[in-house]
Amino acid sequence: MQPGADILKAEESLRAYCESVDFQGWDPWDALGSPLFGIFPFNLRIPRWAGNHLIKIAPLNVRPMLGIRKDCFAKGLALFLSGYVLRESSSQSRHNTEIIDKLLQRLTAKIIPGYSGPCWGTNLAYQTRAFFVPPNTPSLVHTAFAVDAILDLHEVKPNQSLLDLAAGSCKFALTDLKISQAGEGIYFSYTPNDDSRVVNVTALAARMLARTGKILGDRSMMEVARQAIRFVQDTQRDDGSWFYGEDPIHHWIDNYHTGFVLDALVDYQSYSDETFAEQTIKRGIEFYRRELFLDDGTPKFSPNSVYPIDGHCIAQGILTFTRLQDYHPDFLPFAQKIAEWGIRNFQDPKGYFYFQKRKEWTNKIPHIRWVQAWMFLALNRLAAAERNAGE
Repeated sequence: MQPGADILKAEESLRAYCESVDFQGWDPWDALGSPLFGIFPFNLRIPRWAGNHLIKIAPLNVRPMLGIRKDCFAKGLALFLSGYVLRESSSQSRHNTEIIDKLLQRLTAKIIPGYSGPCWGTNLAYQTRAFFVPPNTPSLVHTAFAVDAILDLHEVKPNQSLLDLAAGSCKFALTDLKISQAGEGIYFSYTPNDDSRVVNVTALAARMLARTGKILGDRSMMEVARQAIRFVQDTQRDDGSWFYGEDPIHHWIDNYHTGFVLDALVDYQSYSDETFAEQTIKRGIEFYRRELFLDDGTPKFSPNSVYPIDGHCIAQGILTFTRLQDYHPDFLPFAQKIAEWGIRNFQDPKGYFYFQKRKEWTNKIPHIRWVQAWMFLALNRLAAAERNAGE
C-alpha cells in the first residue's frame, strides 16, 4: 500500500513548520530554565516541582515572560534525525542530506563531557517526583535515543565515526551508570547520580546494547542486554502492564512509557535472535491495546483516564503499533487510525501538533521535542511501513 494522502500532507506540513523554526522551541520540562528558579525559595524541591507542573499545564505560554529560551533537547534532535534518515532512505535528496548533517552536528555538540563515552541529557535542570537532576546531567534515556538515531544513519550511510559514537555510549552506560542485580536480571540507573529502578530505562539500555553489540559482534554487550531484559520480564504485572518504576513513588502506569518498553522488547528480539521474551511481549501488547487506546484511535493517558490526551501518546501509539504489525494484521491499520485521529484533532493549520487536550481546555503550545519531534518520526515511520507493505 502507499501512504495515505492525509499522512503525507500532515508530514509535509509538520516538516515545513519544524524547518521554519529551525527545530527550536519550548518543552514541558524547560521551566527551570527560568532565572526565577535560581532564587530562594523557588530553588527548593517543592517550589521547583510545583512551578514546573503549573507552567507545563497552563493553557497560555508564560515562558517568554519568565526568560525561558527556545531550544531542542538532545533527544528531540535524535528523533528528528531518525525521521530524516527514514525520508532519505525512501527518497534521497540534497535537502535531506543537509538537514541530516545539521541535526547530527547539533546532536554531537550536545555531548556532555567528563564521562567514559559520549552521552546526552538535558542542558537544563529538572525536578522529577523522586529526585532533582542538575543541568547537563547525562541520562540513559537521552543517550539511548541518540544512539538509535546514530545507528539509523550508520545503516544508511556507514561511517566508522558513527559506530565509534555508539560504542562509546555503551561504554558510558556500562561504566558510569549504576547497574544492580535484581533476581535473575539487572537494572540500570536513570543517571549516574541516582539508583532508581525505572523499567523503560533498563529496556532502552537493553535495546541500545543489543543493537550496538550485534553490529560490533560483542558478546559481552549482548549478555548484559539479555540480563536487562530479564529485569523487564520480572517486573511485568499479572495484567501485562508495567509500573513506570519499581520504587513506590513510581507506581503508576501510562501510555507512552508502556510503548517504550514494548518497542525495546521487540527490537531486542530482532537484534539478538532471542525469543524468551515473546510471551512477555504478547501480554504487554494485549494490555496496551485494551487499556490505553479507544477503538477510534484516541490514546488514553493511563488505564483509568483518557485525559489529558497527549500529543506524545498519539505519536507513541503510531510508532508502537507500526512496530508491532507482525503480531496482528489489524495493528498497522490501527496505527493509521491513530495518526488520522491525531491529524484531525491535534494538528494546527500551521502544521504543528498540540501538546495536550484536557476536559476544560486544549494546550496548543507547540512543544518541539515532546510532540513535534515524536510526531515527525511517527509519521515518517508509518509512511515507510505503508510503502513496505505495498511492495
